Amino acid sequence: MAQNGFEQTGLTNFADVAAAQQLKVELITEGLFIDPETQRALVESDDTPLTMADYASTSGVTLKLPGDVWVNAPINEFNPNFVEAPLSHLIIEDGKTYVVNGGDSQEVEFIPVPSYNDKKLEDGSPVKWIAITHSDRVRLSPVKGCTVQCDFCDIPFDRREGEPRYGGRKLIGNILEAAGVALSDPVLPAQHVLISGGTPSKRDYGYENEVYERVVTENPGVDVDIMMVPMPGLLDVKHLGKLGVHGLSINLELWNKEIAVRTMRSKVKSSRELYFDFIEEATEEFGPGRVRSLLMVGIEPIEDTLRGVEALAQRGCDPVLSPFRPDPMTPLRDMAPPTSAHLLEVWQRSQEIVARYDGVKLGPRCIPCMHNTLTFPDGTEDYYHSKQTPRDLITTQHDQI
Repeated sequence: MAQNGFEQTGLTNFADVAAAQQLKVELITEGLFIDPETQRALVESDDTPLTMADYASTSGVTLKLPGDVWVNAPINEFNPNFVEAPLSHLIIEDGKTYVVNGGDSQEVEFIPVPSYNDKKLEDGSPVKWIAITHSDRVRLSPVKGCTVQCDFCDIPFDRREGEPRYGGRKLIGNILEAAGVALSDPVLPAQHVLISGGTPSKRDYGYENEVYERVVTENPGVDVDIMMVPMPGLLDVKHLGKLGVHGLSINLELWNKEIAVRTMRSKVKSSRELYFDFIEEATEEFGPGRVRSLLMVGIEPIEDTLRGVEALAQRGCDPVLSPFRPDPMTPLRDMAPPTSAHLLEVWQRSQEIVARYDGVKLGPRCIPCMHNTLTFPDGTEDYYHSKQTPRDLITTQHDQI
């Protein structure tokens, strides 16, 4: 065990890596301050945002820290409920970008929003109604809203007064068009795809499965993952495996049943056994590192979260530690996010748990996709970049011009 509680993991220049890991945890819990002058220097125009800020867990600014450590740092604009006067400031000096906290500073890379942020599809609808890119992955949302309500998720609450919680299907042609726009974006080209978003109505299960098939078959050579609840008829493991889906994210989210009943009532109706049976079938079909499950860190006691980590690891599934970020739109807006010490303890003890199971790691395996999770690259081939990082790809393109 080394300084700041972080363990040596095979990366070079450990002191810098440990400092970057510590900074990531601090940014997640305390947020980041960006003054107007720095913001103007980072974006192309006053109309260009710092972040697309779609989900509660991606409401911040995406940065690449030393040691290939990625973070989505919350800011006051979207999280005034807990980001009030953060000690970490983003500054630009001599053409370089730094996070400064007191006497400490680390050079970082600011990851911009894609150019399609203000673009429209052929039918005039905004691309970002379907596609959202934060690091190297575009998330596609096939349906409007969600049929279930979780108090930590902003989807059920981010709608105009009088609008239904679930608005039904989006046009498959628009989804395919939006995917193409995101994959070819000149500023932040997506390297892989996640089909996610809200849980569809049972009457739309067939449509959702058609989306999966069309996105995979019409984007050959692109890794496509699916994040969805394991309802019968919605996800067919063997069919998805044969189709060429890269991986699945089947999110358990909370282990403590009492807290789950209070905060995610609709999902609790699906038994834990249903989730575990599906996860076991999926890990058998897809193999190591291709099935993961998210656990919210900071809503339930640490011991409960760790029970979830153990149960998932036993089944060959990668646990994904997602630090709770209270969204101002949700009923949990006034709940404090977990402290740095809380996150650090969960990470350390989870590392010890997954180390006991062959083929299991803390997820996600894609390094840029770690930006909103409690995961760090460890210098092994188990963690990877999907092709190239967005900034590396842009540099290569410029070199070829």
